[in-house]
Amino acid sequence: MIHTMKPRTCLDLSEVVIKGVETAEEQEAVNELITKVHYADYFSQRMRLDAFIANYPEYLREHTRLAAVHGQVVSCLCLFTHTVRIGEARMRLGGIGYVTTAGPWRQKGYAALLMDDAIRYMKMRGYHLSMLFGIADFYHRWGFASVLPDYASIITLGEAGRASRLCVKERRMKPGDIPAVLGMHNRGDADTSCSIIRSAAHFNNRWEQWKEARILTNTNGNVIASFVGRVAGEEYLIEELNAMDKAFYPAILHACLIRARNEYTSRMRFSIPPSHPFTAFLRQYRTDHEMHVYRNSNGMVSAVNIEEILECMTAEWEYLLSLSALKDMAAVVTLVIDNIPYRIRSHHGMIDILPCPGENKLSISSSEFVQLLTGYRHLEEILVSRRRAIRAPAKSLLEIIFPKRTPYVWPLDRF
Repeated sequence: MIHTMKPRTCLDLSEVVIKGVETAEEQEAVNELITKVHYADYFSQRMRLDAFIANYPEYLREHTRLAAVHGQVVSCLCLFTHTVRIGEARMRLGGIGYVTTAGPWRQKGYAALLMDDAIRYMKMRGYHLSMLFGIADFYHRWGFASVLPDYASIITLGEAGRASRLCVKERRMKPGDIPAVLGMHNRGDADTSCSIIRSAAHFNNRWEQWKEARILTNTNGNVIASFVGRVAGEEYLIEELNAMDKAFYPAILHACLIRARNEYTSRMRFSIPPSHPFTAFLRQYRTDHEMHVYRNSNGMVSAVNIEEILECMTAEWEYLLSLSALKDMAAVVTLVIDNIPYRIRSHHGMIDILPCPGENKLSISSSEFVQLLTGYRHLEEILVSRRRAIRAPAKSLLEIIFPKRTPYVWPLDRF
């Protein structure tokens, strides 16, 4: 679909065409623009970008959106389709990346027009959520809220040396290891909200990064663990780790220790969320645990279709209700999200949701809804700043359906 509109600028410019890429020539022009703006090493990065976009899982040409003036591509962005987990719910996510505008055309509103187009495109094609990793104070106007902190657990090499050693071998990752690493990752990531559900295609598409992963095997040659690490200043940074079982965590720590020593670093930094069981393992050692929160920048999520999100969450909410002492209770609460009411009712363990007025109203913005949904903010944080008339059963229902979660996206999944 082609949208013709005037750019948000006082300059006397011709009409702007906003649309999805349709031809190989248009994709060529977009990739040329992205590479020139974002990368210093043009020739090597251009080849990688061409392959990365063309081979991205579920990629369609129209997922690359462009703004053209008199046939010249002046701005663009890319949509990357994923499935993310929130508890047991699975949602279709549109990741926005490579938002780019050519130098002479910046600060004239072209990127904003492309964002409007991308949100409209996702709504028309059944996406639930959108995600991006962006600059400060720009994307919040489209309902994007900061919900993805960065986490780190730091341990000195001396302290890590206390870990017991297991009889394991280490080698570089091979394509044949992908199924084993994928299975380990899915088990370790089950409790992480907003985490992207990987497939083998995701590994293949980022193989330039994954081929640097280290694989640990037992005496029989079976894969038992993996990690991805690199030197970052005076630290050895581990951005990914997986294991068949918690019993192999000491082996991972020791293998990372050897790498860190060989690189002459003084400590190790594990970029892993608190929900990952390896974080709990590290707490038996003397470690520092950090959480970095961003305001209107970095990892952000927006609700593309709130009604579809609520429907998608129904089964997860019924599951949470079944685990509570209030599973047989009857309660009604009405979420008024951006002035649109959604009545949520529980009865004998079942939940039904209707887009209509109801009792026990709680008015929130779509940004606050996303923060509650992902578990980034506690319900009490929202309630304390609201004038509301919510009875006890309704508040209990809200506490059940909006538990504290740990939203996180691994560095190797970011776009």
